Amino acid sequence: MIDYHMHGDFCGHARGELEEYVASALEKGFREIGFSAHLPKVIDPDPYHAMLEEDLPRYVDLVNDLQERYRSDIVIRLGIEADYFEGHEEKTERLLDAHPFDYVLGSVHFLDDWHFTSRAGLPRYERENPSSVFPRYYDLLGRMIDTGLFDIVAHADAITREDFRPVAPLDRLYRDIARRLKAKGMALEVSTVGLRRGAGSIYPNEEFLGICIGAGVPLTLGSDAHAPEDVGRDYDKAFEILQKLGAREIATYEARRMRLRPLADFNVA
Repeated sequence: MIDYHMHGDFCGHARGELEEYVASALEKGFREIGFSAHLPKVIDPDPYHAMLEEDLPRYVDLVNDLQERYRSDIVIRLGIEADYFEGHEEKTERLLDAHPFDYVLGSVHFLDDWHFTSRAGLPRYERENPSSVFPRYYDLLGRMIDTGLFDIVAHADAITREDFRPVAPLDRLYRDIARRLKAKGMALEVSTVGLRRGAGSIYPNEEFLGICIGAGVPLTLGSDAHAPEDVGRDYDKAFEILQKLGAREIATYEARRMRLRPLADFNVA
């Protein structure tokens, strides 16, 4: 099995030292994992939601140390999750280029001043209009992809909640995202975090995921673990969906180069 989305105590909303995540992965039989702590925010630094810039070298050194110490037991990749802030691409690129990441997850957590994935942002769902929010979200996601700064789109359709869903079909927007991912040679993360964050499904939803698979978009796997016990959580459900939709391969990364491997290599035992 493989999990490319794990955090650890480099932000205030996750817990557990990185080595605890390694231990959890080993206990569950994982063959490859990747850490993806939150890149320092390029606007409004916030240690609760992302590490501060001075912590980034320590994070890189710690992952490198774990790679060496566990090299005979498990493959550990140095990843990072970077928020997309339009207009701040140059600073984002500078931070990413300063370290030898194996892959970069690109994420959209903000629509203007609305941090919709935060606890503080949840009440705002009650006054937002899905008919305008979903097109805005996918437009921003597409512009993030077009920058070419990222390797993988993390938890696409994270704007969705069980009680906040599209009021009109979004297949045209899904196909546009799939086209842009394919054009940039990027992968799409299949994330189980939606099952425990109130979305009622994995990210992306089955329709969106099926369109991307049909378009030949590569896939990665991630639990978005913010605690050691969440490593690989709900993977049985993710693999069930992937097999139903006809997925055949999983993308792995090293030094920001993609390699496609058979899905069966990473299946849940």
